[in-house]
Amino acid sequence: MSKRFYNAHAHCFTYDHVPRYFLTRFFAISWLLRRKWLRTWLRTVPFTGRFGLIGSVIKTILILFFGFNKEKLIRYMNFVLYGDRSSQEDVIKSMQQYYPASTGFVFLTMDMEFMGAGMPVTPFEKQLTQLEGIKRNPAWEKKIFPFLFCDPRRIQPQHKRETALNLPFTGNLFLEKAKEYWQQGIYHGIKLYPALGYFPFDKRLKPVYDFAVAHQLPCMTHCTIGSVHFKFNLDEDERFHPIKKVMLPREKPASFQQYFTHPLNYECLLNQQLLRLHWGEEAPDYQNLKICIGHWGTEEEWHKFIKDAWVETRFRKKTSAYPSLDLDNWNIHNEHSVYNFSWFSIICDLMRRYPNVYADISYTLQDASLLPLLKMILEADEKIKERVLFGTDFYLVSKAISEREFAINVRAALGKELFEQIAIRNTERYLNNDFYPMPLAW
Repeated sequence: MSKRFYNAHAHCFTYDHVPRYFLTRFFAISWLLRRKWLRTWLRTVPFTGRFGLIGSVIKTILILFFGFNKEKLIRYMNFVLYGDRSSQEDVIKSMQQYYPASTGFVFLTMDMEFMGAGMPVTPFEKQLTQLEGIKRNPAWEKKIFPFLFCDPRRIQPQHKRETALNLPFTGNLFLEKAKEYWQQGIYHGIKLYPALGYFPFDKRLKPVYDFAVAHQLPCMTHCTIGSVHFKFNLDEDERFHPIKKVMLPREKPASFQQYFTHPLNYECLLNQQLLRLHWGEEAPDYQNLKICIGHWGTEEEWHKFIKDAWVETRFRKKTSAYPSLDLDNWNIHNEHSVYNFSWFSIICDLMRRYPNVYADISYTLQDASLLPLLKMILEADEKIKERVLFGTDFYLVSKAISEREFAINVRAALGKELFEQIAIRNTERYLNNDFYPMPLAW
């Protein structure tokens, strides 16, 4: 029997599962992306970046009136190309073609009903039941490992913006269904996405974290700065960081998301002493929480680690064994941020300090120039070597690189032993939980 590989970070939601303004608040662009003729054209004409007559007209309009460029347009078109499928199963099939038949895939659901971008055609609850049906199919049962999205605002809507949605699938109804899914092995973990408008140490997530620690359930959290983020204006209390005790600057959502998704927020969550500053003395000890920090902080932060090594050399001589985890390292003022450790370093120190912190290379390692750094850190640090997962971020990564090229580049750069470490052994350890022991017989 051949060895079984895993892709630990992928998506299979369709265009019907995302809000109208998921990628942009420009009504004209959202209207265009939903036109049947455009979607038909994308399905029949391979989108290679060569626009053709129709594409050139669209490109010219978007550049002149909306400030787009070719790369941004390709991102939107690829999203429609892959997301415009009749079902999540069709998306899964389109991904499977790039891998051996036995490959296991972690598919991350997305709940975007609270991001302030409108409502999807298909509600989140139905997205879950649709994927449940696929998971129960014997053809997929041992090949897909879905993660269930948990948003604190669905667990307990409290802001007027949240309660005004009047969504039925919230509160205990959601929590009880989520626990049922995990206990039955339908969903294998928890998905978090703080860039949609909350801190990962939001107290409303306590029942989810408590359940995860009690049953070794893995969490996957988004840690990068990208196009998918909250779209509303924050109130003043929402801009207050309750652990750093500072008022964060008033910025546009695209920029402010960095404060929600910053990796030092996980030091606030996993360090009980810090968590007590917000939750009080009853704050649980989450140092054993099994959590993967998806995207490992973005390629920009990897390049910062390489180019600005003087920052880390200077500060390491003066601080603790985990200097990047000092909250003073998070300077919110631009003029001081040059002295910060890179997000790459922060996440590395989180893996060194806490026994169940992982990171994946999804999307970030589409930048092949960073592969030598990945190989170096895996060879140099035994703790990190055992905590890195292979993932691609299908199909969202398609705006930057093809799925096949991503996988081939990583496999070739790491070699057989290291690739099997991150794509087999580490992933099976990460996915293992009380309800679905790993590895599976297949």
